[in-house]
Amino acid sequence: MERESMIEKNMKSSDEFVRKLFTDLQGRIQDYEREESNVKKMTKLDALPELVIVAAFTVFLLTVIL
Repeated sequence: MERESMIEKNMKSSDEFVRKLFTDLQGRIQDYEREESNVKKMTKLDALPELVIVAAFTVFLLTVIL
C-alpha cells in the first residue's frame, strides 16, 4: 500500500483555502519540473574559453613568482 503524499492529502481537504493553496502548489511544482527538463547541461566545450584564461593566468603568475 502506497502512502498518500501530504500535497495530495491537502488537495482533498474540506477547507477551501487549504485545497486551493495545495492545488496551486502542485501546479507550480509540475511547471518547475517541466521547465527544468529543458535545461541544457554545460559541457567542457562551453567552459573552454574560461579554462584557457585561467591556465594563462596561472602560467603568468608562476613565471612571475619563479
